[in-house]
Amino acid sequence: MPLERLRHGLRWLRSLAGCAILLAGLAAGQALAGGPDEVSKLFGSRVQANGRFQAPFATGDFDGDGKPDMLYLVTILPQSAGHGLASDVTVIGSLFGQESLGARPENLALAIVQDGGRKKFLLTGYEGEGVTDYFDSPIWQGPTAPIRVERRGSIAFEDFRHQDGPIRNDIIVVGTEAGIDTALFWTGRGYALFQPAEEP
Repeated sequence: MPLERLRHGLRWLRSLAGCAILLAGLAAGQALAGGPDEVSKLFGSRVQANGRFQAPFATGDFDGDGKPDMLYLVTILPQSAGHGLASDVTVIGSLFGQESLGARPENLALAIVQDGGRKKFLLTGYEGEGVTDYFDSPIWQGPTAPIRVERRGSIAFEDFRHQDGPIRNDIIVVGTEAGIDTALFWTGRGYALFQPAEEP
């Protein structure tokens, strides 16, 4: 009888410990997700959550480490003495844009936080002077943004993976004016954009 009580007590303690770990993980995820104000804290005062969309816009495990990564749709202010980027932010201007961001503003851009907040990426769409920015094109002006997260194993994920072998984890599907979806994915070293060749 005492042995049975001991076993019951150990099972209860293990269950309690499991609940504590789960609650801690949920709390960490919520703290990382934050809200609109959290965006500027993560990326610097020059980057703000775009008021048209929820913050974060979506979550997924983009790098395959089992931790939730955050996708934000943001507005970038002009660089000034009062507005700058955090020193640990990686700006990628070559996937959706043609030129580097520089000191100019952008009405809409993508921001990704991964690895528990230790990696932060800002993806911009500057096409050059006199050319509409990638994220200012008509399909981005409606109430619904042409962007979504597809989980590993989903039908859309498998369609992309069969076309591009390096795709391994959750992907960010980004629509285009041509009607052909593209896939933004983590390669293990950085982000890449897969663009199918076939017509819609």
